Parts: sequence; C-alpha cells; structure tokens
Amino acid sequence: MSEPRKGWIREVEYMRGFAILAVVAIHASSYSESINGSSIIPATSAYINHLSDFAVPLFFILSGFVLASKPLPRGEWGSYYRRRLKAVVPPYLFFSTLYLAYNYWVMGQTDLVQAAWSYLLFDTVGVFWFLGALIQMYLLFPILSAWLDRLIASRTAWKLPVYSGLLYVVWGVYLSGAFTGAVDALGLPTADAGERLVGFLFPGYLLFFALGMYLSRAPAPSLRRINEVSRAPLIVLAVAMPIGLMLMDSLFWLSIAIVPYTIIASSLVYRASVRLAAKPSILASLFEVLGRYSFGIYMGHILAEALVVNRLWAAGLDSSHLMFYVVMYVSAIALCIVGLFILNLLPFGTLVSGVRPKDGRRPRLWPRRAAEGERR
Repeated sequence: MSEPRKGWIREVEYMRGFAILAVVAIHASSYSESINGSSIIPATSAYINHLSDFAVPLFFILSGFVLASKPLPRGEWGSYYRRRLKAVVPPYLFFSTLYLAYNYWVMGQTDLVQAAWSYLLFDTVGVFWFLGALIQMYLLFPILSAWLDRLIASRTAWKLPVYSGLLYVVWGVYLSGAFTGAVDALGLPTADAGERLVGFLFPGYLLFFALGMYLSRAPAPSLRRINEVSRAPLIVLAVAMPIGLMLMDSLFWLSIAIVPYTIIASSLVYRASVRLAAKPSILASLFEVLGRYSFGIYMGHILAEALVVNRLWAAGLDSSHLMFYVVMYVSAIALCIVGLFILNLLPFGTLVSGVRPKDGRRPRLWPRRAAEGERR
C-alpha cells in the first residue's frame, strides 16, 4: 500500500468508497419488491443485491486492518476506548433520533416503548445493526491485538482468523438459535428481542474483523498471494457467485458462501483501489470523497432514499421504471454528501456527522489534487 500520511492510507479510503456504493445499491434495489407482473427489474435487483454482499464484511475487514496497523500499548487502552466510542456513539445517537423523529412526524409511529428499545437494540433503522457489531469489535480489539502479538511471536498468527472462523460456524449452527430462544423466554417488552439482539452480536462478524487484523500485521505474504492470482478468474468468480447466492434458501449456507465471495470481491476492490492510488484523477478524487464520507453515508442513506423516493413518486416515477433506481441511487448519495458537508460546518457537526476530516481540518467537498510529494 502507499505510504500513510498521518495514519491515512489512500487505498483504504478508496475501498471504503467501493463498499459504500455497494451498501447503497443493496437498499436501493429493495424497492423492486413492490413490482407486480412480469419485469426484469426484480431479478436484476436481486443479482445486484447479492453482488454487493461483500460490502459490510469489507467494512469490518478495513476496520480491523486500520486499527491493527497502529501499536496499542496496554497503558493506552483507556484513551483508545474513549476515541473509538466517541467516533461511533454520538453519530449513532444523532442519526437514531433523526430516524425516530422521521418515523414519528412522517410515518405516524408513536410507540415510545418500542422507540426506546430501538436505541438499545440498534434498530431505529434496519442498517444500524452494523453499529452494534462495530462497537463490540472496538471493545474486543485491545484483547485481540494483545493475543495477535503473542501469536505473531510464536509464528502462529493464522490462529486468529481460523479460530474466528470456527466461532462463526458454531454460532450459525448452534449458538445463535439457542441465544435467540433464551432472550425471547425473558419476555422483554419488545417484539422479536432475541432475533434483533442476535442480529448484531459479535460472533457473526468477528471473522471479518480478525481477517483485517491478520492482513494488517502479516501483510507481506498475505497481500503478495492476492496479487499473484490472475485477475481474470477472480472477475469470473465475482460475477458468477452472486447467482449461486440468489439460489440459496438456507440462511446458514448463505452466510458460509459469503465468506469466500467477500474475499474474492474484496481482493478485486483492493486491486482497483491500488490502481486509483497510483495516479491522481477525477475518478480517484470521487472515490476519495465517497470513502471519506462513507460512514456518514451509511448512517443517513436510508433517510435520503426515502426523501428522494417521495419526490419521485410525486413526479409519477415509480419502482417499475429503471430510471427510478438510477435517479434515486445517484440522488441519495449526492444528498448524503452535501448534507454531511453542511452538517460538518455547524458547531459540533464533526462530532455527530460520522465524517472524520484528515489532519483535524474540516473537509473540502471536493479534495484538491494530490501534491507531488503525496503521490506514490
């Protein structure tokens, strides 16, 4: 990877850009479920949905990679926890309140008990389960980091992703169902508490975070092996595997198949990001913007899509038209970026926007071309 600048790795930013485009595509494609009658749009949307299945696992991989790239002495655990929780909790509370306000004023949902539980169960909007899982990764990271240091010293670093993978399988086969039943048996005053809680618990996602940590601490052989594989077969697999994912009825086997698909798709995203980082261009600047705003876009894109869709419906354009998806997809991303940029200009805006400007400066809406000294 290119040399980091004050902890910033250009390729990681670009990879986040690819990942957030895929996340928004998943939720944009969901509007096709309302189509009745013959249309190619639902099948196309289903394919795009599964083509994008690598996106959230890639975010976990990148989080593990970036955190593991910096040493964490035991005496600094307290400051680490403060920084990480400050980066996630205020945006979560802000956007959760925003969604609940939208549900109250626009959708007419007024169940305050369910609203309160939504904060605790990370589902004020469906995509926020990711925040619940990410917070757990942050809490576990110092322990995992210390363990990985010992594994590296004994030349057994492979144990971290392998053991995390075993936990991933055991969780899917046995533990998740038992845990769901145990929580539901408590009779909590909220619907489907067990299923909602299991949806963001760390055993289902630790594998990807651990894989990122492993790649960060043992990058030379790992990344070299990725680059040695010919790009052509990886592209064929990345295009073909989503068809297989579409045909799977078992949620467990789908979760198993997503692991190799994530590795293949992420390796292609990595290669594309390396090429973008090699030469400044308008496309590279675009992916830098997407990457820098990716967390904020993730938090706000469902609301942005809802606002855009309401305008499209008012204009007579519905989900049975292909242009509906194109306009909605592009407009929602643009609305998020502009809204986050404006939010960052306000007092305390950077605290709740989820956009972390480099070097402590408020970000420009469009980055400057890289100076000669910052190029590879």
